[in-house]
Amino acid sequence: MLLTRLINVLGVILISIHFIAPSIYYVMAMRWLRSDYGLRRITELDVDPSFVSIIIPTYNEARVIIQKLNNIYSQDYPRNRFEVIIVDSGSTDETIELIHEWVKNHKDVNVQVIRESARMGKAHALNTALRYAKGDIIMITDADSIWMSDSLKNAVSWLMNDNVGAVSCNKVPRTDKDIETEYRGYYGLLRVAESKRFSSAIFHGELAAYKRELLEKIGGFPTDVGADDSHTAGLISMMGYRAIIPEDVRCIEYVPSKGYWSWRVRRAQHLIQHFSRILRYMIFNGRSIPREYRQIMLYESYLHLINPWLFAAGLALIVISALHGSLISMALLLVGLALLAIRFFRTWVVTQVILIVAAIRNLWNKELVWKKIEK
Repeated sequence: MLLTRLINVLGVILISIHFIAPSIYYVMAMRWLRSDYGLRRITELDVDPSFVSIIIPTYNEARVIIQKLNNIYSQDYPRNRFEVIIVDSGSTDETIELIHEWVKNHKDVNVQVIRESARMGKAHALNTALRYAKGDIIMITDADSIWMSDSLKNAVSWLMNDNVGAVSCNKVPRTDKDIETEYRGYYGLLRVAESKRFSSAIFHGELAAYKRELLEKIGGFPTDVGADDSHTAGLISMMGYRAIIPEDVRCIEYVPSKGYWSWRVRRAQHLIQHFSRILRYMIFNGRSIPREYRQIMLYESYLHLINPWLFAAGLALIVISALHGSLISMALLLVGLALLAIRFFRTWVVTQVILIVAAIRNLWNKELVWKKIEK
């Protein structure tokens, strides 16, 4: 009986820590959100603004590539001040043919097409493009995402500040899944809040822009970490530069209906890889990392790497206690089941399960080259 009570108490303690720790971080983030970025914003670009190299990695993008090229073409930015570099990793559909046809009708934009014979991962494609890029700013984007008409201009204007090394976008999800909508609402607030504090812990492949000189200092995009966009921004932040997500840089993200759960797990795998690597850097080089960024990354590393397991361990202990006849444990489980009717709680629990599954899957497959999921 005493052992059952101890198991139940320990389970409650672990579950309590699991919910209290992120609540504290959220309260802190909401305080940061009320401040500004602390940066001088250059709202008017010069007559000759920065030259931008826009990199699009592709693989069987026939359904979306024309939409993407038209989206870039319609940006409120001088067309002679950006180039488009497409790295195609062995597409077997009409992607290349469609690109060449589009280029014939849009001679006022410089578009280069580089063909790889096989898929070797997104970061490999980005580094290939980097060798051909001429821009002072390197901007990467997914073929199946859409920018707002001022996204390019606004991202470049933030990068004109000497303290800013990288810029990413606020994502507006297009989805019919309530869980994704709920998740993205809180997720987006945290990214902006962290940016106002110092740097966002996570970047987005829909639009991620970097100063070329800083990319070269860190050796280009990492090929052994799935979240190449976030990890690149993290390395730049550890050098003392800001990597921010401004509120006026927005992109539309299409969320898959078919294959949604494997898509979520793969993205979680990549973030776990990113935070695990950053955490090791902080342990061995912590003093050289800006204090504000260290604070953000310690919290986010904890939330992604440790907190889900407290939930799993606490729940397991309460279940064990209930199986041994503890009425309190049974009551707690019933309350938990009832709370699943609340969308926020249900979304949180699902996210924890995804992180646990992703961590386990990383043990044998890091998904650096993944199966394409149509959106």
